Amino acid sequence: MNSDNKSSENDIAGEDSDSGISGKNQSGEEFSPEPLSLEDLYHIYGIERSHADNVARNALELFDILNSIHGLHPEMRNVVEISALVHDTGVATDFENHHKAGRVILLLHPPSELPERLWPVVAWTAFLHKKRVGKEKVEKLKGKDFGKMPEDLQNLTLKVASIIRLADGLDYSRMESRLGKVTFGKNIVRFEIKGQGAAIDAERMSKKGDLWHMLYDTKLEFRPESEK
Repeated sequence: MNSDNKSSENDIAGEDSDSGISGKNQSGEEFSPEPLSLEDLYHIYGIERSHADNVARNALELFDILNSIHGLHPEMRNVVEISALVHDTGVATDFENHHKAGRVILLLHPPSELPERLWPVVAWTAFLHKKRVGKEKVEKLKGKDFGKMPEDLQNLTLKVASIIRLADGLDYSRMESRLGKVTFGKNIVRFEIKGQGAAIDAERMSKKGDLWHMLYDTKLEFRPESEK
């Protein structure tokens, strides 16, 4: 999959077709999502605000810097921001498996600030933000509930998640690392990372770039600012 396989993100925000997000709870009973505001999600699920804000800041910077590559419609910038703000919703519920807990919570209580059609994008982005993601994992997901979403939403979710993974990696050390100088080359973008935790976070971003590199032909490289 690469940047030439662009889906119809441009039309997603305005579509009113069925999102297919109603489902069954653990008892097998049908449920319909009950949206909550971001503030309510923060309060009820104890989201770490400083980390959430840092990841959202990082994600928006990455969205803007890489816009010529990811090709997402500008309206998707808001989806990226909100996905970043709630990516760790499940931490207080189940730290070890917070990506799974977050998906369940956000399928039940999606952010009310987003249109209904985009609710599952946020839930599945939370699920995809933690562990390694490669072609095999994505193919397995397509055979499960993830694959029941419209294909354009599946593609959008993967693209949003690829950015959130990088943004989360940039705050891995919790030392306020920031993006520094960015250099564009042929099929490569090099980022210098600033801050006391730059070495830690540059390494983490490299690991979390797996999904990005699966989706796009343009390689991303990360190194501490002081490293020459």
